[in-house]
Amino acid sequence: MKIALIVDPELLSSYQKYLENPPENPESIHPFQTLKDAIEEYGNKTQFLTPNEQLLSQLIEGKFDFIVNTTDKASTRFKPAQYVGLFDLSQIPYLGSRLDAIGICKNKALFKSILQLNYIATPKFQILKIQSGIFPKIDPKLKFPLIIKIFAEGIHEPTIPDIIVHAPNEIYGDLKNLSKKRKFTYALLEEYIPARKFYLPIFGNDLNDDIHFLPAIEYIYPDDWTIEQRIHTITEEMEYKFLEITNPIVKRARKVAHKAYTFCHCRDYAMAVFLIDRETDNLLLHEINPITNLLPNGKMALAAEHIGLSYRDMINDLILTALKRYDLKLRGKYGKREKLLQKEQEQIDQQKDI
Repeated sequence: MKIALIVDPELLSSYQKYLENPPENPESIHPFQTLKDAIEEYGNKTQFLTPNEQLLSQLIEGKFDFIVNTTDKASTRFKPAQYVGLFDLSQIPYLGSRLDAIGICKNKALFKSILQLNYIATPKFQILKIQSGIFPKIDPKLKFPLIIKIFAEGIHEPTIPDIIVHAPNEIYGDLKNLSKKRKFTYALLEEYIPARKFYLPIFGNDLNDDIHFLPAIEYIYPDDWTIEQRIHTITEEMEYKFLEITNPIVKRARKVAHKAYTFCHCRDYAMAVFLIDRETDNLLLHEINPITNLLPNGKMALAAEHIGLSYRDMINDLILTALKRYDLKLRGKYGKREKLLQKEQEQIDQQKDI
């Protein structure tokens, strides 16, 4: 297959510099090189493209057979659902969720409202409608500190970072400053929960009845970190651990994630983010990211490596589940890989019956 790899333009620029001046250490491989090599090992040809005004024409004129989108947070003025919508217009099969699922999951107010309707626990919240400096009353049941999350309604409006507030007067002060820039917008107030935080990678499709999970990863925050650091910071240097599959919390999280993943119409893969309230031990679904990082330095690859699944097989297994969803003929290594996975699943099922 000829596969278009949609990538962040800033990272593509760094990759081009990497090709021009390869590092002396052969182990310092650029993530794009690892991605390219992994997909081409399955007999594919690849080409890098970036989200821009010419993307649709480039996809059609390039006569691609498949699209792999690796842009979690692309450094462009376009929002993820906008260029994913172009994939549908191109009528080329692609890996990942459609724009409707991305729109639901990225719209925090809509996503959390859907969770409430489906009796899935999430941090308490309130949606505020701001009109020319007129602000609604704050729900007195909400406990401080609160997080203010702003919605970018315009097509190209920049994203505003989340704001931490500790008292009502701080909320109105921040919203008044915001209303000077945007007369009409929405804000989401969400309770900050002092909690443990873990990530649960989701694979597969409800349509194929093959949804499964990779190991959950919990990041350990230093005790002296502020709320702002806990919300905005996750670094490669942070300590983390994998949670056992037999852990009752992980079992519950998998059931909740499966339910949310399905009713949000996510496809192929996503990353569920959970909180465990330190005071109550309640499990809260914080978000589902349907366009999580698929590069070899991301959490998805980290979880795959933990169970002995190579990056090459992980990324191609994702392509495989998408090919099956489109009901496309599995050729070459994808056909062989499917038979191997089926055989492994049969062995697992036999062990369960014993």
